[in-house]
Amino acid sequence: MKTLQSVTLTQALVMALLVLIAAPTYLAWRVINDDSMLTKFTSHYEEISNEQMPCTLRIGSVRGGGYSYSITTGFAHQGSDRWTVGVIMARKPDPSEQVSYCATLVLLVDHLRSPNQSAPEPTFPGGDTPMIWHYPAPEQP
Repeated sequence: MKTLQSVTLTQALVMALLVLIAAPTYLAWRVINDDSMLTKFTSHYEEISNEQMPCTLRIGSVRGGGYSYSITTGFAHQGSDRWTVGVIMARKPDPSEQVSYCATLVLLVDHLRSPNQSAPEPTFPGGDTPMIWHYPAPEQP
């Protein structure tokens, strides 16, 4: 108790100022050095192209949200507009999945460009379920 009585007003103000500076500095240090904390305050976007395949892996997250992953390939372009076909996933695909998904997307684009060719219709990777369902043409009046 005697120690508290010997603290001057100037010393008390210096201690308060140190606390006011130390708390935000520590919080900033934690945010910068902790990935899970950093994602709560920042967004992220990354594009990864591969020379071996015509697809792009895109990784993105909004502030405070989880990551989403997409694999896309070009379909058409007009002026500065680019049309793509892709798949969006909640988990990061491994390299073999990237190759498989990209091959399926290329088959899908080929089928969309020329649906009457004799090439087989694209199926979902790892299965035989068709990706495209053909609806009957509407009846003419």
